[in-house]
Amino acid sequence: MELRKAIGYIKRNLETCTGCRTCEAVCSLSHEGVVSPGLARTGITDYIKEGHRIEGYACRQCSSPECLYACPSEAIYVDEKTGARVINPDKCVGCKLCMEACPQAPNIPIMYDSGRNICVKCDLCGGDPLCVKFCPEASLTLATIPDGKYKICLT
Repeated sequence: MELRKAIGYIKRNLETCTGCRTCEAVCSLSHEGVVSPGLARTGITDYIKEGHRIEGYACRQCSSPECLYACPSEAIYVDEKTGARVINPDKCVGCKLCMEACPQAPNIPIMYDSGRNICVKCDLCGGDPLCVKFCPEASLTLATIPDGKYKICLT
């Protein structure tokens, strides 16, 4: 089954990212109403002891989303407007099978909200990602997904 291609994915320039975590704050505040990095749909890992080495993660909006296929409650769907692979919190049962199926390990872009027993992931903010808009270093962009078959999940 061919799924609609997403309008893009959040791409991070690790050369300019300072690790300020503004992306996490903006994301969690806009989606959850609180500043909580654990609930952000994008984020960073800062390896301070390794010379401030930063790794970033966000959903790559896979062409063949293993998270969607692994979900037993059909909580993950493709947004009509953006093509983003989105989790419906009303259908999610918190089984974490989507997290296990994600090929982006170890930086899995699906977060588990233990307070609500659901998983959350990037929904591209309806096509205007706030993390991109508010990144003080302009390190985040909404990158275009190439035409044809793409393996964007594995990069």
